[in-house]
Amino acid sequence: MNKIYLSLLLTTLSYAQSVNFDDVLTQTLNNSKDLQQQKLNINSAKLDTKMIDSINYGKLVITEEFNRTNHAGYVFNSKLSSREASFNDFGFNEMPAPDFTEPKNLNYPDDRNNFNTKITYDIPLFTGFKLSNQKDILKLQEKANELKYNLDKKSLEVEVLKAYNSAVVAKDFVTALEKAKEAVSKIVESANAFHKEGFVTKIDVNEAKVYALNINSSLIEAKNNFQLALAYLKFLSSNDEISDVQELKNIYFDFPNKDELFKIAFENRDEIKMQDIKVNATKKNIDIANSAYFPTIYSHLEYGFNDDRLTLDKNKDYYMALIGISLTLFDDTRNIEKQKSKIEYAKANLNQEKLKDAIKLELKKAILNLEAKEAILEEKIEAKNLANSVLEQAKLQYKNRLISMTTLLSQEANYRKNESMLIQARYEKSLALANLNLILGKNIKEGKN
Repeated sequence: MNKIYLSLLLTTLSYAQSVNFDDVLTQTLNNSKDLQQQKLNINSAKLDTKMIDSINYGKLVITEEFNRTNHAGYVFNSKLSSREASFNDFGFNEMPAPDFTEPKNLNYPDDRNNFNTKITYDIPLFTGFKLSNQKDILKLQEKANELKYNLDKKSLEVEVLKAYNSAVVAKDFVTALEKAKEAVSKIVESANAFHKEGFVTKIDVNEAKVYALNINSSLIEAKNNFQLALAYLKFLSSNDEISDVQELKNIYFDFPNKDELFKIAFENRDEIKMQDIKVNATKKNIDIANSAYFPTIYSHLEYGFNDDRLTLDKNKDYYMALIGISLTLFDDTRNIEKQKSKIEYAKANLNQEKLKDAIKLELKKAILNLEAKEAILEEKIEAKNLANSVLEQAKLQYKNRLISMTTLLSQEANYRKNESMLIQARYEKSLALANLNLILGKNIKEGKN
């Protein structure tokens, strides 16, 4: 039985993984279903563009039509088409009759089969630049899908960083509480020793034990939070073998003046690039509306065989070549569509300016938030150091029976509180850095680690 347990333990350890941020990020980007869908959208948009090229190449179709009818018009037409019409079909055998005689062979023909085998080729020769403008719009859509992919990728990178650093912080809380548990256990031992010597009452011992129990319950909760954080990392990365995380991830980059940061954001933000595409697309829509004022030229080529049976007989073949020109002389809806396109173009330009203003505000807030988080972190580092110094003095004072157990435990709790606040401050600074990096339109891997 022990061998079985040992085998299971070794198997579990062999699959357990301690990962750093880069590991999780790579796995997440490779396994993300959302990013895979975006890639499919990019491929779909490319096919839409190819479809316009296909329309310009025209359409070649082979058709086989069969019908059987006694409809006088269809029967006579099929005889003409197969070059079988005769004077008899016009009633020439009834010529001695009066002029108003209705020819029986023409009006009441026998049932007839008709096979029409043909190959046709249709191609638009000129569409008033409509197809070319549509192709330009579809190419813009291709670019928009690529930008959407980049935007989703950057957002996912930040989500991974949040999840990873959350796991690191949860682990740090576990480590801090384990140290707290060890430290408090020593206080309990000291209280018991003093109680045996008669230096303190049982109340001191019980106070220390209560505090130790509370620390232990907090440790249980912290361990559970760590497992929950790991579970989210496993979900993001599609890696169920993650069992531990390493150091906190911070993104460091050059911090030029604010005007330079605005310039970087405007150059890098995918949202601005996507809005630029929308502006260009709405402008192209105006050109498409203008295409209604141009003539449309098209061509139809047809070659086939017509007979009462399937045939490729040269005596039964025919051809047709057609070139058509269509020009709309009056249609007031064209002007309305053009005006509406101009309005959409104006709206797109306004939204572009609005987006830039929003990014300016977003960037200012992110800078202020980072500056605040950096200042808070410095304060929390100093506060933890001071709290630790006070705690150590309190331990000495308690040993010399200068303070009560309540005071000692109060200083212990104050130190743990400041330690937790420092861990949280480090986490919040990492998020502030990641958020600023995202607002600047950068990928996380572009930052200096």
